[in-house]
Amino acid sequence: MKIYTTLSLMLVAVMMSPAFADNNAESKQQRSEHWQNMTPEQQAKAKARYEKFKNLSPEQQQKIRERHDRFKQLPPEEQQRLKEQRQKFKNMPEEQRQQMREKWKNMTPEQQQKIRDKRK
Repeated sequence: MKIYTTLSLMLVAVMMSPAFADNNAESKQQRSEHWQNMTPEQQAKAKARYEKFKNLSPEQQQKIRERHDRFKQLPPEEQQRLKEQRQKFKNMPEEQRQQMREKWKNMTPEQQQKIRDKRK
């Protein structure tokens, strides 16, 4: 379930961090337009997630970058499926999400992989 949390951080980091930025004019323009189309509330949340990202250790930031790279290499259909799963998870009551996190943490890597494979 960590992927759901890191996905949020990752998306903000991609949008705002120079370390992730494709610095060509078209990409800058797209990011600028995206930012302008966000509500003030969305911008505030994005800034908060970015601050949280900046406060992570370099190792944690690197993990997020690597997950982002893996995510971007997935086919669009798989990216969409993961986004939908993340949204479904976010819509669950907090208690249910916490139970799922605990259950996931207590699984062996093999059990976790089995679940990943089933979802494909």
